[in-house]
Amino acid sequence: MKRKGSILGLIFVFLLAILSGCSGKDTPSPGKESGETKGGDSKKESVELSFWYGWTGPEGEALEKLIKKWNDANPDIKVKGLSQSDYQKQLTAITGGNPPDVASNFGQDVVPWGERGAMMPLDDYIKKDNVDLGDFVPAALSSSQSKGKTYAIPIAMHVSMLFYNKEVLEKAGLSGPPETMGQLKEYITKLSVKENGGKLQRLGLWPGVDAFTFSYAYGGSYYDADKKQVTPDNAGVKAAIEFGKGIWDQFGSSELDRFASGLGQYMSPQNPFFTGKYAMTIDGEWLPTFIKQFAPNLNYGIAPIPYDENNPNLKNPGNVSTSVFYIPKGVKHPEESWKFLKWITEPDQMAEFTAAIGNLPTRTSLQSNEIYKDVPGFQEFLQYSSSPNLHSFPATTFSSEYMTEFSTQYNAILRGEVSVDEGLKRVKDKIQPLVK
Repeated sequence: MKRKGSILGLIFVFLLAILSGCSGKDTPSPGKESGETKGGDSKKESVELSFWYGWTGPEGEALEKLIKKWNDANPDIKVKGLSQSDYQKQLTAITGGNPPDVASNFGQDVVPWGERGAMMPLDDYIKKDNVDLGDFVPAALSSSQSKGKTYAIPIAMHVSMLFYNKEVLEKAGLSGPPETMGQLKEYITKLSVKENGGKLQRLGLWPGVDAFTFSYAYGGSYYDADKKQVTPDNAGVKAAIEFGKGIWDQFGSSELDRFASGLGQYMSPQNPFFTGKYAMTIDGEWLPTFIKQFAPNLNYGIAPIPYDENNPNLKNPGNVSTSVFYIPKGVKHPEESWKFLKWITEPDQMAEFTAAIGNLPTRTSLQSNEIYKDVPGFQEFLQYSSSPNLHSFPATTFSSEYMTEFSTQYNAILRGEVSVDEGLKRVKDKIQPLVK
């Protein structure tokens, strides 16, 4: 479960506004079994839980193996998995009173959903079962918590790094990857190839670059908590936008759109980085596993995200995000839902799943586990994940709307539909009123 290009929060405000209707049902206490029969009979009937998750393909298959493992050992609580990555449909199901029993999401959605009543607080269950939250990476866990409540358990942590095609760089006379943003700009020009009357044949770096990651390369910040001000016009954020805009201006939006239309699917041997259509790409810790599956002969390297040469203290920058499991508000079997959620986030299951899909575990006790020794790229990303210059998008009640509007205006800026200043002003004008 991952984001490609700009991270998009697929959430509509009107759905979030009516989530208060989900909170009419009280959360059953952890000591009360939802399957108890009338008259005090403690015998429970078998229940079936629906589990919606956002992974697909081989990643979804890895999760289904865990579901089968659970079902084989728990005949009284059967889990039925469904690959469902449309989180708008999750909200629709929750607000409609027919939620899945357990679901996955991204960490940046937890606070908005939790505080508006879409996610059930887990703290009573955590306390009852003595779940050690101290074993979780603080940055990963913090995205699942707000105002003393824990709304989700993070299963995986995601960080982006720079991937580069060694052969392409060597043929261009480049001995290694770019280290600074200035060098990155030079590499993009040198590694891009035009033929057949000016048509692009290869791009140095896809220009729909993740603005969130590059904002931190320039020391950017999206929110001033002390002043309660959103800051999309922060100097570092603006520099990242101008970097992406510069690539689009250099090659032209129509030519870039034409080039993109002929590229292969991401999770396939036709991934444009695998086929050499991109000389470099910005991607997450799962990509080496995909390369092993789809392009085992690719000669590639992994390097830190370039930093602003004017600020050497910003080395190893980047954006941290998480994938989480949660229990939607209003589920019929909260006790059983918690049992499954607790089990699947325990060390053994977390290790099996994250190693299979090449993700970073969120438990610190797993970081030296032998299961990861053969996971390609794991050590590079694990080391990078400890950088003090990694940041997460601020977790607020309006994070989803903020990220969605920012991404919308960023895409408009790239295509020349609006100026940089006007686009960022639109973001600020729309989101600031949501700050409470």
